[in-house]
Amino acid sequence: MGILAKLKSMVDSGFTVLPDVPALTQRQERGLALGAPYAAGDSLPVNALTTGADALAAARVLDQSWDVHDAQSARAAYRFLLDGGGHRGIYGCVRGYLNAGWDLTAAEERDRIEQATREIPAIAIQRGERPDVALTYFQSAWPSRAMMQANHPRRTVESIAAWDAARVVHVSRFIVDAGYLHPDEAWAAIDAAVQMAQPEYPSWEEFQLGFLAGRVFWQSNAGFDAQEISADFRRYTSSGKSLLSKPDSPWLRSPW
Repeated sequence: MGILAKLKSMVDSGFTVLPDVPALTQRQERGLALGAPYAAGDSLPVNALTTGADALAAARVLDQSWDVHDAQSARAAYRFLLDGGGHRGIYGCVRGYLNAGWDLTAAEERDRIEQATREIPAIAIQRGERPDVALTYFQSAWPSRAMMQANHPRRTVESIAAWDAARVVHVSRFIVDAGYLHPDEAWAAIDAAVQMAQPEYPSWEEFQLGFLAGRVFWQSNAGFDAQEISADFRRYTSSGKSLLSKPDSPWLRSPW
């Protein structure tokens, strides 16, 4: 295949497709589709477990963003995302208090916040989470609550497991590129992410809502300002719409 034909094949669909790579199995396609929000939003390949970066660049990203620098820390990252870690536990403590629109009066908003402040600590203790951490997450996420809700009718997104599942795929690309783990081990972690996410959602549409809610929930507590959160939300909302509508989308090739 000539260089022009290769470039054409990569951009025709709107999704990045690497030419001349081994075909994925059906199981691998299904697993890689979990990371499609990142692939579509960041122009990463939808048909290969790679970022396209060299080993040094991949290692730099892992060190700076994940505190991953070898096989042991790569496996620790997987455990954090898969074994009840991530932000799922804290979100479960506070999600019921984020189900409020923008039409609250000042008095209603004050009442909601006071109720959450009274009740969240006990819920956190029951769930094995730190009360102070749960309250901090609630307070930080409250201004961005609309981005963690589904509309028509409005409801709080029940699970953010989608975001952790997508991150398993995303970090796996860098781990494989850096050479920290054999691809077979990365694919096994992705299989575990599939098993974690599937019971949480009935469709890719709901998975997308969980991904967006999880990302906003994290950003609200990670020092991002409102403008940055909103811009990021629009970016990944747009990529999600493409994944749900374009005929060659990995989500349409691998039904939920």
